[in-house]
Amino acid sequence: MKCHLCNGETEEFLVKNKKFEQLYYRCKNCSFIFLEEKALLKGSEELERYEMHNNSIDDPVYREYFEKFIEYSFEDLDNVENILDYGSGPEPVLASVLREKGYKVDIYDKYFSPEKIYKDRKYDVVCSTEVIEHIYYPMEVLKELVGSVKKNGHLIIMTNFHKDSWTHFKNWWYIQDPTHTVFYSMKTFKFIEKEFKLKIIKNNGKNIIIFKKED
Repeated sequence: MKCHLCNGETEEFLVKNKKFEQLYYRCKNCSFIFLEEKALLKGSEELERYEMHNNSIDDPVYREYFEKFIEYSFEDLDNVENILDYGSGPEPVLASVLREKGYKVDIYDKYFSPEKIYKDRKYDVVCSTEVIEHIYYPMEVLKELVGSVKKNGHLIIMTNFHKDSWTHFKNWWYIQDPTHTVFYSMKTFKFIEKEFKLKIIKNNGKNIIIFKKED
């Protein structure tokens, strides 16, 4: 099986615990991990899961979650005016909070805001929060995201990083969600940095990484 990201060779491993039994593949080159294809949910099943999410701007805990994300991600960024929130969800809370702070924000979501208005636009910042772990073949989406960033702009990704440890992975809460089908480590992001000629300028070592597009 070839890696869905870098096309490198992979090794397979079985995760078996009290909750489920799943086969995964790990890339020997970039450490990208992905679930076996036959375990993927159908589109209707995936949508049903997303519609169950109760993420509202009126929820103070969820709002604070994005306030902290914005504080960390934007504190060192200058001259940011327009932003793309890619994968905004059924209720675009991140976009709403950013707009309250004076930013111009476009949204896109495969199921809930499917018009690709970003196609003909460039942004100072492209954000994708808790999205890329759902995208089974991510290369084309990453090309679109990087292509939507202005020169000297930034791509900000939020997804939980795996630790490249089988012991950690098989007991990791993040793999329990059946819509989480692919997983990234810092080694994976280093590949993305090189592949797309980006520069990693900041990461929290856990779930947020910020790239700068210099070319």
